[in-house]
Amino acid sequence: MSYTMILTSVGVEMATDMIMRLRESPVHDVRVIAVDRRADVNARHFADVFACVDSWDPETFARAVVQLADRHHADMVLPLVDGDVLALAPHRNLFSDVGCLLACNRCDLVETLSNKLQAYELFTRVGLPVPDWRMADSREHLVSAVEQMFGLYGEVVVKPATAQSSRGVSVIRSAIHGAQEYLGSREVHMDYDTFMMRFVDVYDALFPVIVMKRLKEPVYDVDVLAWNGDAQCVVPRRRRNTALPNEGHELVDSAILRDLGTDVAHKLGLSWLVDCDVMFDEVGTPCLLEVNPRPSLSAVVSMAGGVPLMDDLISLARGMEVPVRDEAKAALVVPYRTMATART
Repeated sequence: MSYTMILTSVGVEMATDMIMRLRESPVHDVRVIAVDRRADVNARHFADVFACVDSWDPETFARAVVQLADRHHADMVLPLVDGDVLALAPHRNLFSDVGCLLACNRCDLVETLSNKLQAYELFTRVGLPVPDWRMADSREHLVSAVEQMFGLYGEVVVKPATAQSSRGVSVIRSAIHGAQEYLGSREVHMDYDTFMMRFVDVYDALFPVIVMKRLKEPVYDVDVLAWNGDAQCVVPRRRRNTALPNEGHELVDSAILRDLGTDVAHKLGLSWLVDCDVMFDEVGTPCLLEVNPRPSLSAVVSMAGGVPLMDDLISLARGMEVPVRDEAKAALVVPYRTMATART
């Protein structure tokens, strides 16, 4: 029996790869309905059905996706970006009414994880490891927090509570002069004086913000597939480029990161597939930077490395037993550009 999945925001990088892997599943006969607000995305050519749905208004977007699920008898909707998760999570019952599962966690948890300040408060409360951090809700508090933490650590990160993809992130370092973009990302690195003279007022429109100790590179992405708080599969991978996660990863055999992923699933009561961003401190303790309430856009790295995350996700949703997976073997997974004949 075929299984119909709706993927939203398929214009994002790596979505086409995910669609192809789903349709080529050796375990399930998967039919993919791709959704995006733009009509010209390449991913449309690789899905069984494509629908252009305006995503600017959350309520309108959610109801359009419910109608799509009903029309095509979809079994699951998998949102691929935070905005879609936030728009769809409050409407879980509408999807249930048309016989469709919404593959995201409960609405209150999704909203908390999408706000870095609330997420850090939650992580601290349940005992998950986070870097030393402060909240600043005014320029006075921001200046004070930066001054204090820069004095303690010599390197400080300032980031808005709700920004995504390194937007509005400032990294203040002693071993740098002036300001410069970091490795092609939106993150800006600068010295202390440059921040205080040129950047501190940028945050007047972004409060509240988090001021935190800078951790040690590289960044690790940890894919966590969970069900009712029990981790079914945890895959740690190290980014080749700290700032650009889609430039490839090395799958790593790390018991400490697998244990952390298991702990995250248990303490947050997670289900479905989520992505944790992790860095280590100077004494080798892993710290959570964030838990994204949806799959990583680079989760296809784990699949390319031999871990069938999407097959297992569908199996869990269908009430099937998921086999115990061995730890992922160390592997370097890199992107490359190729061509394919578009489906018409």
